[in-house]
Amino acid sequence: MKYTIAVATVIALASTVSAADDRRPLSYTYIEGEYAIDSSIEIYGDSSDSDNAFAIGGSWQISRHFVLWGRFNSTSYDLPGFGEHLNLKLGTLGAMYRVPIREGGDSPLDFLVGLSFEYQNTDILTQLGGESFSDPGIGFGAGIKAGIARHFDVTALLRYYDYGVFNEGFRNYLDGLFFELGAELGLSRRFSLTATYVTGEIDYLNLPGLSRPEEVEVDRDEVRLGVRFNFR
Repeated sequence: MKYTIAVATVIALASTVSAADDRRPLSYTYIEGEYAIDSSIEIYGDSSDSDNAFAIGGSWQISRHFVLWGRFNSTSYDLPGFGEHLNLKLGTLGAMYRVPIREGGDSPLDFLVGLSFEYQNTDILTQLGGESFSDPGIGFGAGIKAGIARHFDVTALLRYYDYGVFNEGFRNYLDGLFFELGAELGLSRRFSLTATYVTGEIDYLNLPGLSRPEEVEVDRDEVRLGVRFNFR
C-alpha cells in the first residue's frame, strides 16, 4: 500500500509541472540524497524494519558514452526475533557505458551497462553473539534509462555484487542480486525529486549471531525519496 501511495504521489507531482518547457536530455551529471520511507529485511521468515536508512550519491558524464558514478547506502535494523541489531553499509564506485537507443524528442532511451568496485560493512549483534566485518568486491549492472514524459524519467537496473573475488577463503563470503527502479521528476533545470525502489537479497556464507549462521539469505526491500541537483 505504501508503495502505491509513493508512486501515486510522484505521478500527481508530474502532472503539476508545466508542459511548455523544452524536454531536457537525460541527465548523468548530478548529486543526490535520499531518505528511506520504508526499509526492511527478512531472515528465516522474521521481518525487521529500519527507521534510519539513507543514501547519497552522484554521477558525472565524462564523454558521450562513459559515466562515472558512486553511492553510499546506510541502514540499521532492529532484530526482534534474534536480539539486538544488524547495521549494513554499502559503497559503490564505478563506471557505466551508455548506449543511446533513441535520442531527441520527448522520449529518449539509453541502454546502460556498468562495472563497479564495491565495499560492504556488516555489523550484527544478537543474544548469541555478533561480529563486525568489512570486505571489498566487484559489481556488475545493466539496465535502461528512459524519458517517459517531458519532465519525468525512469531507470530500471539489475545489479549483481560479489564480495568473494579478492579472497575466496574468508568465512563471511557474500554476494547479492538486486533490482532497482528509479524515477526522477524535474522541477526546474537544476532540481529534481527522486524516488527509488530496491529489492533483492544478500547471501552470507556465514552470519554470526544466528542460531543457524551458515548460508544465510537476507531479503531486503527499500523505498527512498530524495532530491537531486543536476549540474547540466
